[in-house]
Amino acid sequence: MRQLVLPGDKGEEKRLALDEKTSRYLLRVLRMGQDDVFPAIDEAGHAFLCTIEAIEPELIVSLLARVESAAGLRMALVQALPKGPKLDLIVRQAVEAGVEAIFPIQTRHCVVREASEKDKADKLERRRKIVKEALQQSGSATTTKIFSTTTMADLDARLSAEGYPEDGSLRLIFHELPLGHVTLHEYCAGEQLPTVILVGPEGGFAPDETEAFLAMGFKPVHFEGTILRTETAALFALAATKTILMEKASWTLSK
Repeated sequence: MRQLVLPGDKGEEKRLALDEKTSRYLLRVLRMGQDDVFPAIDEAGHAFLCTIEAIEPELIVSLLARVESAAGLRMALVQALPKGPKLDLIVRQAVEAGVEAIFPIQTRHCVVREASEKDKADKLERRRKIVKEALQQSGSATTTKIFSTTTMADLDARLSAEGYPEDGSLRLIFHELPLGHVTLHEYCAGEQLPTVILVGPEGGFAPDETEAFLAMGFKPVHFEGTILRTETAALFALAATKTILMEKASWTLSK
């Protein structure tokens, strides 16, 4: 079911006056009216049931109840910048898949270059809008955050700052070459930890970049068969990993 995304932390709020754009979305897109009840989520991750208390002269929403959701899987996506509008699609799909954090990263074979701080800021603002739209359309219970484009030098620190440290997370690099002999199931068999998915650009990672990622604690995963497009690889990797982790209690490894 579609939901409304509220700005900031509304955990202590009881009533809200919505701005014109948000009111229009609620009335025209969600087709809500007086006294209708609908789900909402704020940027702090709180979920609510809300009702429209008044429409004129401004739209007033009452937060009826907090909805407590069970602790779910914590997943982050590190995506090397692809060409054209592909990142828009990847971001939308990651939000729909319940990814908690998205880190675009600039690597050597990326065709796209974000040269200036203004360019980075403009693109981050655009991507945040895409995240909000996807959250509202998908009804995901996970409030996805997207960050400004990072570099290999900063990645480890940024992951750690968001709760994905090397010694407290499962870091997976999905690579077009078979770099190891451990399967995705085997990597996921241990203690359930926050999980990071790393996907490269169209040209893949340079050998020294791959070595640097492995030194950061990333475990190599390779899918046999055709080489996937980067936008396909991201969704495939997220779906495969999340399915295994969600069904973990019902499967056993055989030797």
